[in-house]
Amino acid sequence: MKVIAFNGSPRKNGNTYHAIRTVFGELEKEGIGTELIQLGGTDIKSCRACFKCFENKNKLCIQKDELNSYVEKMAEAEGIIIGSPTYLLMSHQR
Repeated sequence: MKVIAFNGSPRKNGNTYHAIRTVFGELEKEGIGTELIQLGGTDIKSCRACFKCFENKNKLCIQKDELNSYVEKMAEAEGIIIGSPTYLLMSHQR
């Protein structure tokens, strides 16, 4: 069994990374393989809604970036974790 996680935070070793690593630690104790992919900071293009992935019936984007390799990894994985940072902006009231 394999679980793949995507870290969407621009901070490679920030809180989102550590949260994913905590989950991975528990999975690895059970003998489950893990792979972490850092998305933040990569140049993945936005979907153009051209539907070529449907027309070609191959589930692959015609844009040339890392997305297709990530789609293949997701298809092979038994579990997927999406890690996204949450920012809280607090103002100090006096």
